[in-house]
Amino acid sequence: MGYQLKVLSTKKISESQKESLANFELEEENLIEIQFEKIRPLEKEIYCAVFTSKNAVKAVFEQNKNVPTVFRKVFCVGEKTAAFLREKGVIVAGICNSADELALLLVEELRNKQDEQVKVTFFCGNLRRDELPSLLRENKIAVEEIEVYKTTLLPKKFKNTYDGVLFFSPSAIKSYLSAGNSLEPVAFCVGNTTAVAAIMQFDKVYVAETPSVEAVTALVVENLK
Repeated sequence: MGYQLKVLSTKKISESQKESLANFELEEENLIEIQFEKIRPLEKEIYCAVFTSKNAVKAVFEQNKNVPTVFRKVFCVGEKTAAFLREKGVIVAGICNSADELALLLVEELRNKQDEQVKVTFFCGNLRRDELPSLLRENKIAVEEIEVYKTTLLPKKFKNTYDGVLFFSPSAIKSYLSAGNSLEPVAFCVGNTTAVAAIMQFDKVYVAETPSVEAVTALVVENLK
């Protein structure tokens, strides 16, 4: 029996998602923890709501069961996030593969509506990155940030050596690095924002074309040989 390549997933994934990695020795460990914040009821109309993660959607709907009625337009990152929004009865006006891409779309969408004093309401976590709100403000688009969940790092020092590590957020990369883990494995990233964080540390980085677990596992199968 030959050597079986070892991969680490920095979050627990489902049995169906593991199937494509059947030929690898897979280890899983949640390197971050998500806790929902208590937020005020959403009662007034929100002209433009933005979600860059499924966790933000979960956090909002956990406390606001009838929230779809207050949204005029909703934009998000990722097909999985969009699908979850639709399950909650939300009509999604636009979907992008990264926060940067979404910021550019919003600038184009709202550029000619400045006289209406429109505002983007960004539902985010405590470790949200600056790209989206910064680009909007640079283009004189008002942004209200509502922190709806908190990410806590759960660093762990791994004894095994891995051929590849699967990352699903910049926070997971930060957690992995803070424990002093190896930079030698290939980093497989769920999206551009995560890849940017990985490129600063790892020699070899692959990024999925679409932000999903399935796309990341497919990258591993295709490139780790």
